[in-house]
Amino acid sequence: MHVAIVGCGRSGSALAARLDAEGESVSVVDVDEASRRRLPQGFAGRFVVGSGLHRSVLVAAGIDHADALAALSSSDSLNIVVARIARDTFRVPQVVGRLHDGERSPVCSDLGLPMVASARMTVDRVHRMIRHTRLEPEQTFGNGESLLVRSPVPEYLVGRRVDEFDVPGEIRVVELTRGGHSSIPAHGATLRKDDVVRFVVASGSLARLRSFLGGRWD
Repeated sequence: MHVAIVGCGRSGSALAARLDAEGESVSVVDVDEASRRRLPQGFAGRFVVGSGLHRSVLVAAGIDHADALAALSSSDSLNIVVARIARDTFRVPQVVGRLHDGERSPVCSDLGLPMVASARMTVDRVHRMIRHTRLEPEQTFGNGESLLVRSPVPEYLVGRRVDEFDVPGEIRVVELTRGGHSSIPAHGATLRKDDVVRFVVASGSLARLRSFLGGRWD
């Protein structure tokens, strides 16, 4: 997996270091060359000096073959624009950005851009959104032990009962959106095409839920 990160501040450098340690390919973009010092010694990724608004800079960061992009600069406007460029121009599969001003969240929702507005655990949440690309974490409970995540229902699961997802102490379906209307589904309800489901899942069970949604029903 190749991840492009725009912004090498506290969050950007921490995310880059984590993904690099996990063996992923990482490129970091920042206008300030001195911010390179935030990256750990031995960082195997690429550091590109320049603005994420410039196509040539993004191309140098490998955006044309990126699996994910995280816009984590100190500028909300830049993060929003970069996220849109990544999604709409380069068709990056997984895009997420950082918002410092939560009042911009409705605008980003209207644009369909997943943005993290809470300063608390920004890196952890962005990391989960990148690593678990079929899931969209929306809220963290406690110290991150439990998560609220959402996912469209894959075609191969159409016709399955909602209660088949439930794993005691690990995974539970808590909401279903169908045709723009939300409901708390009965356990015997069956899933339909274009349904979107919200789960409460233990953080240690994300991989299991991901396997359910990715074609492995164990």
